[in-house]
Formats: sequence, C-alpha cells, structure tokens
Amino acid sequence: MSRLASFFKGSDTRLGVFYPERYIVAIFPDLERASEAAAKLRGAGFTDEEVMAAPGDDFVHLMEEEKTPLGVVMTGFSRFLDTEANYSDRDTRDARHGAAILAVHCADEQQKRSAWKLIAPTQPLRARYYGLGGVEHLAGES
Repeated sequence: MSRLASFFKGSDTRLGVFYPERYIVAIFPDLERASEAAAKLRGAGFTDEEVMAAPGDDFVHLMEEEKTPLGVVMTGFSRFLDTEANYSDRDTRDARHGAAILAVHCADEQQKRSAWKLIAPTQPLRARYYGLGGVEHLAGES
C-alpha cells in the first residue's frame, strides 16, 4: 500500500475516480520543494496527520492501487467530460518524471484558506482543492 493511500485513509476516490474530499493536492517539481511547503504548514500548526509530502512514485502506486472495474469505467467517463480523471492523468504523468505531491487535509473553509495562504508562495506547478461540491483550481489550471 502506498503511503498516500494510508494518509488519505481510504477517502481518496469518489465513484472510482481519484477525489480526496476535503484535501488540497499540490504538485511540485520535486520532493524537496514539496517537503519545504509541508514544513511551512507544520510550522504553522498543521499536524503530520493533516500534511504529507510524497515522492511521485508513491502517487503513481496510489493510482495503480485504485484501479477497479467500476473505476476504469468511471475514469473513462470522467476523461470524456474532461474532469477529475484528466487532472489525475496529468499529475501521474508529472509524477513519473520526478514531480512530488503535497496533500493537506482541510476540515473546513478556514483551514483551507490558511493552508493555501502558506502553500501559494511556494509556487506549486498545480494545486486544487477537492471540496464537497466540486474541484476548486487554486494554481496552474483554469
């Protein structure tokens, strides 16, 4: 099992598609930059249970672990609609080339704003928040 799968505690899919509800997921060029952002969050009071920086290969393993028959169908449908699966595809491609992942659990809107205020200056390649009502693009995507 990937470290990220343990970190998300099984709440990283919705209808078989990667969707870690109430998490900010940010993509960085390398693990060093993701770890620096994680350290900023921890220094501001976020706990190890709320923040994780992981190497790209861990994200790739998570995506491979999540493949189920329903997931394959729903992922294809999501790709067709150009939604969550395409985001994961992009992240997986970058992870295979050395990018790293920062994941931050945000229990509420205030915690999300606090976390993003700390992450934004670190200039992730992409960042998004997986909310109850949809994906909010924070950086690198429109």
